[in-house]
Amino acid sequence: MRRPVPRRALRWLLLALAVATLVACDPPSDGEADARRPIAVALLERPARVGPATVEVRPALDGAPVSGARVRVVGDMTHAGMVPVVAEAPEVGAGVYRTEGFAFDMAGDWVLSVDVTYPDGTERAAALAVFVGGR
Repeated sequence: MRRPVPRRALRWLLLALAVATLVACDPPSDGEADARRPIAVALLERPARVGPATVEVRPALDGAPVSGARVRVVGDMTHAGMVPVVAEAPEVGAGVYRTEGFAFDMAGDWVLSVDVTYPDGTERAAALAVFVGGR
């Protein structure tokens, strides 16, 4: 007689496969270039709540703030079925970028993915995990 696979074990297996797929699809990185181009990401409203939020991004190159970059923030919930929240982050000061029009539309666990295109065309990414509480 065959025993059914517990739902919890199946969820972990699917998560492991998803992570393995993402890692396998990620292009090899140049560790030296990544170390030269760190990206600091912060959520300015704490604790995070449903509604408008400001994400601040500070890309650097060799320890110096970077002006003239293109910064995009994508908020995804950690469960399927939600449409991502996408916002551009214009430069508001020397090397400081902040989102406009970004808002969490549901409580729960979120991942903020930040894509930065440096002035020389180099692309880098960073992420921030956030728990968003109700109103």
